[in-house]
Amino acid sequence: MKKVIVAMSGGVDSSLAAALMKDKGYDVTGITLKLFDGQEKYLEDASKMADHLGIRWYMADYSEDFKSNVISYFTNTYKQGQTPNPCAYCNRYSKFSYLISEMKKINAKMVVTGHYADTAELDGTMHIKKAADPKKDQSYFLSLLTADQIRYLHFPHAHRTKIEVRRIAGEYGLQVSNKKDSQEVCFLEGGDYRDYLSKFVPLDYGKGNFILNGLIIGEHKGILNYTVGQRKGLGISYHEPLYVKNIDPHTCNIELASRQNVFFKNIKAINCNFVTTPPERFTAKAKIRYRMTEQNCSVEIRENNTAFVEFEEQRFAPAPGQILSIYDGDYVLGGGFINEVF
Repeated sequence: MKKVIVAMSGGVDSSLAAALMKDKGYDVTGITLKLFDGQEKYLEDASKMADHLGIRWYMADYSEDFKSNVISYFTNTYKQGQTPNPCAYCNRYSKFSYLISEMKKINAKMVVTGHYADTAELDGTMHIKKAADPKKDQSYFLSLLTADQIRYLHFPHAHRTKIEVRRIAGEYGLQVSNKKDSQEVCFLEGGDYRDYLSKFVPLDYGKGNFILNGLIIGEHKGILNYTVGQRKGLGISYHEPLYVKNIDPHTCNIELASRQNVFFKNIKAINCNFVTTPPERFTAKAKIRYRMTEQNCSVEIRENNTAFVEFEEQRFAPAPGQILSIYDGDYVLGGGFINEVF
């Protein structure tokens, strides 16, 4: 039997993934990654589901590395006046690296997770591919993965909806079949990101002025409290809604603008990763947020893993620090971190 390792969070998606792999005759080992303090209370369900399925299970503690890597990235990005995407960053630089490392330790051949995504070959190389259910597709969060990571991955729910997953989990007798979905950013535990940041950085860090049309119109509470595209919670009275257009980490000033003035067509992305070496110029589709559909664009690759993307139509408030994900149809070609918009 082919040996596989299944990442088990204690939720319905990963528990059913383990059940399905065992049902197909694989030698399944469940693993739960301990990533942050206080996570122990969430681990009991993973252990219970492994016992229910009759598979091996263990916990691997990567909390120290996660703190120095993902948590540091999260806090430092906000301090730079940008908006982090910890899930996409973690998938590339932490979670799947941990899982592949554990896979090799036990001589398994595949990493299985409950993500709603797929893998498929494009031009001879395995790529991340969109899931069949557009409402649950998580390919955006996997767009930074490398070819060396993707070749080990398998996603059993690629062609299922969440409703189907819950129904099948019930048929397997999994007690977590109706368990509430976890929050996207696991270490926030459903809380406000500002409350979490306050553990590491004073929330009044980077206090400065609100700027509108070159004029100071008020003071803000500190750059950690704001993100590009934000409208609510600014505390500014004006005759029309204002949005955060730009956050300058050097002056700590925040530029505001009316809605029509926070649309942009051009994006510079840095630290880009493409599954295969792309041509210098090509057309594709791309998106700058999870909850949006891909839009037509042209892509120009520059040195130092930098890409310039021009959309056919303007996009609302691309946020520096967020992920730009580039697609060829349903296939993820790669992605990078939004650095500049113009």
